[in-house]
Amino acid sequence: MIDIATKEGWREHVDIAYERPAPITSQELRALSFGDRALYNQSRAQYSQAGAFVRTPQFQAFQHAVRDRVMLNAYRRVGKLGVILSGEPGQGKTTSLVEVGRAHERRRRDTGHPSAGPGKIPVVYVAVPAQCSAKALMHEFARFLGLPVLGRMTYGDLLDTVSNALRRCSTELVLVDDVHHLDLNYRQNIEASDMLKQLSERCGGTFVYAGIAVEGTGLLDGERGGQIGKRFEVHVAVPFGLITTEEKACWGDLLLAMENSLCLADHRPGAILPAAATLHALTGGEIGLLKDLLQFAALRAMEDGSEKLDLRGFERDVSRRQTAAVLLKTAATLHTQKPRRSRTRAGAK
Repeated sequence: MIDIATKEGWREHVDIAYERPAPITSQELRALSFGDRALYNQSRAQYSQAGAFVRTPQFQAFQHAVRDRVMLNAYRRVGKLGVILSGEPGQGKTTSLVEVGRAHERRRRDTGHPSAGPGKIPVVYVAVPAQCSAKALMHEFARFLGLPVLGRMTYGDLLDTVSNALRRCSTELVLVDDVHHLDLNYRQNIEASDMLKQLSERCGGTFVYAGIAVEGTGLLDGERGGQIGKRFEVHVAVPFGLITTEEKACWGDLLLAMENSLCLADHRPGAILPAAATLHALTGGEIGLLKDLLQFAALRAMEDGSEKLDLRGFERDVSRRQTAAVLLKTAATLHTQKPRRSRTRAGAK
């Protein structure tokens, strides 16, 4: 497991490129030895899980917003612009945040940009711990950068050390995940939020936040929030709909892209589309749930040798969920209608 919250782990993550396995027929697959087939299945699962990334319209809008602000901030000394990615769990926020950073660093390397040269760190990634103080969050930055933290160092010392390192390393993009932990109802979180603003002004990087329902944390409220709201563009990751023609087309494109990433030998391209409504009912249009659902189905298809998605199995799953929902509702109704037994006081007749 790669720890991307360190510069070494992040660099390894950026370096890895999971290639799509060479396609083979089901007959060729059956002719493989047990060991070779296991390795081929592993490579397919690995590519589907970590190598294939679907650039949805929501992701593309988010990525373009980040690119624009990186370019503009290169010429700003104060009032730097940023981006916030908000949404409920299961919407792919962390995946999108990390992919934006990974794509940026790979682009800098490919073009020979100075920020990707020896000793440089073009992208920094940190995750905000729960109930985080300013000093604790500064420790996370120091951990990523590999900076020694001495026991006698004050908050000011840490701020100087980290901001100097970010400037020295030509960091262009600072990714701050789990920013919902900065619930401003707690004083120490207010201090951590202020620290991020100070750090942003003292280094050249563009800050990008991601978190659950950021709008409800207070981060965008009041005087502090007003400043952030003016400088940060908020993108809200939402589930895919299935009502309008455009929504149906987007959902279909997502299904086709994910279907293609599974690399099943006997699965006909486009066969997944008739199950579009069923898959939407199972996942609520959440991209994270859809990805997990299809990957588990693909693993079963590899193990049983069918090499294609069991579309009827998805329909059975919907039926089971509907039956379970009816049973739960019936049980709840019976519980509320159950007559209460009257109690008689001791000695009463």
